[in-house]
Order: sequence, then structure tokens, then C-alpha cells
Amino acid sequence: MTPDIGVENVVGRQCRLLKPVRDQQGRTRFGEHPRIVREIINLGRQMYLVQFEDHATTFLFPNEIVIE
Repeated sequence: MTPDIGVENVVGRQCRLLKPVRDQQGRTRFGEHPRIVREIINLGRQMYLVQFEDHATTFLFPNEIVIE
């Protein structure tokens, strides 16, 4: 996928969770600042793959995070 001109590249940036979320192992996360690994479009919806400090990952929607 080619990035659009004028779209801010968010891969590698930290984000702040706006609400509790579950990672792929089923653990609830909230007070953490994961790193954005990948930005994807799935079924017309924008999503981010984020990675926590312990290397656990999960997919989040833009309304679930604030990019720092």
C-alpha cells in the first residue's frame, strides 16, 4: 500500500489509550503508551497495530487512541 501524500506517517510513534483495551493474549491494558507498528485499512476501516513494552500486540481503531 502506498502512503497518501499529505498523510502524517504514524508508524513508530507512541500513543495513549483513551479507554481500556484487550491485547491478543486477553490482558486488559489502559495506563500504557504502546508504539504504532502498522496502519492498515480492513473492510474500509482504518486500524492500527500497536505493540506494548512487553511486545504484546493488538489492533485498535483511531477513536481508541491519541497519537503523541
